[in-house]
Amino acid sequence: MLIYPDSSDLINLCRGKSTVSLAELAQKLDADSHRVVLSLDTVIELAAPLRNGLLLEVRRDLNQLEQLPLIFVNEGRIANLEIEEAIRAFEQHREYDSTAVDPFARRLADAIDIFGARQFITNGRMRVPTEMLVNYGIAETVLYVWRSDPLAFDVQRRREEAWIRLMDNDRSMAVIPDLADHFATAMARNLPLRRIRSPALGTEKFARWVYESPSRCPGVRLVYETQHRLRRDTKTRARASDLIDLSRIHAVPYVDLFVTDSAMMMYCRQAVAEMGASYPQLVGDLQAVISHLS
Repeated sequence: MLIYPDSSDLINLCRGKSTVSLAELAQKLDADSHRVVLSLDTVIELAAPLRNGLLLEVRRDLNQLEQLPLIFVNEGRIANLEIEEAIRAFEQHREYDSTAVDPFARRLADAIDIFGARQFITNGRMRVPTEMLVNYGIAETVLYVWRSDPLAFDVQRRREEAWIRLMDNDRSMAVIPDLADHFATAMARNLPLRRIRSPALGTEKFARWVYESPSRCPGVRLVYETQHRLRRDTKTRARASDLIDLSRIHAVPYVDLFVTDSAMMMYCRQAVAEMGASYPQLVGDLQAVISHLS
């Protein structure tokens, strides 16, 4: 099974605040060939103390995670992979094939670029591909990114003001656009941003074909629907962490157990119910995951 925990669960595990120790969980997962899924966004949340200069604490936590059987998901790449497969299926007059989408990598360094480009580190005047570095673990990857581009750890915070403005504008609309119509508009806007060619038969026709079934581009569709359930909740103020939580939801169709915070889990489950889809992998917390494994 592929198990995708929330960053708060991982922080508690690393700091001995969970109901199970990290070593015990690692042993249980190994025994049954389960793996824990991590992403760059999850790891960035774990590495947040770097902003306060707590490098040793971050290194310790990240190194502890290496005890777990791990696999890494490139969430940012899922939408590209899904849309590219959907375009092929649409143009070939066949059904969407979910097995064509594989967003996983063996190491964090290989699950970063949304276009799947090779990653390098600079060593003096040399650019060394990360796949050639045998012991290039999570801590090494995170600290290299931190030293090279500290702003990479503030992407969501830098976008928070624009996100709040977007949500406020959407919530203030007197007439809410039809979700299927808006999906087609959003698809047309996003294709060039993702460097994806337009379908030969037209983007709007393609987008409406995708929207007909939640099994076509399932990650894209689930994020889209979940975001609109969040928009409907006018009692909740938008915040930067919403962006990470929504981004993680792309991975739901590709894992066996998925944990997020209670509010985002509620929106996600509402979206699933209204779409008529089924995602039993949406579980409440790490304790629920452990119960599934028992």
